[in-house]
Amino acid sequence: MRVKITETAKNMLFPKGTYCICCGKLIDNTRTYCLCDHCIRHMDFQYRLLNNDEEGVRIFDCSVAAMGYGVYERRLIFSLKYDGNTYIARIIAHILYDCLRHILEETGECPWFKADVAVPVPVHKTKMRERGFNQAEKIAKHFAVMSKMKTMPDGLIREKETDAQRALSAYERKENMKGAFKANPKRLGAIRDRKVLLIDDIYTTGATARECGCALKQAGAKEVYFLSLLASRHQKT
Repeated sequence: MRVKITETAKNMLFPKGTYCICCGKLIDNTRTYCLCDHCIRHMDFQYRLLNNDEEGVRIFDCSVAAMGYGVYERRLIFSLKYDGNTYIARIIAHILYDCLRHILEETGECPWFKADVAVPVPVHKTKMRERGFNQAEKIAKHFAVMSKMKTMPDGLIREKETDAQRALSAYERKENMKGAFKANPKRLGAIRDRKVLLIDDIYTTGATARECGCALKQAGAKEVYFLSLLASRHQKT
């Protein structure tokens, strides 16, 4: 109960549309994504199509990140993930939704919107207890509502608690994530022959995304798409 009261009080003190969610500057509630002019100008909203092939095997049928990974952009995730500002998940979902709408308008097609169900990248139960929530799950739930899509928060299970990825090399990240995920045995019927949209917050080397995508394909998913908010700048194609 204490956590719920704290979160409610926080949202009353810092309601969306009153303070910039990136720098905390006072703004009015008409600003796009609740961001001040300065922060939004310094953000990279150019989407990135991602290459998630593994040794010549295509893991995802299509994959994209909505923004580049920079100082300003990562503040959105850090504020949600580490400061517990869960209302930011809805804004991030809105950015993801607008990104896909832009792709649809630009190319005339958008497979991500054709998914049957959205599945978030899971966190280990230890991390879940510490943080109290899974940021990818929060984002996925809001996105699913916006896109009129079903969500399956427990579609994947994180089987092992891995080391923090931040300080690891690309090879170490890949090794660290091996065998970390599996499809939930209780959800196999809902995954098999379905088009699944995997959602995460940050894409760096793709080790986490690929392991999750493989688990979904092995569970019989017909197609698997990937969507994240941030990706390193060199990932643009």
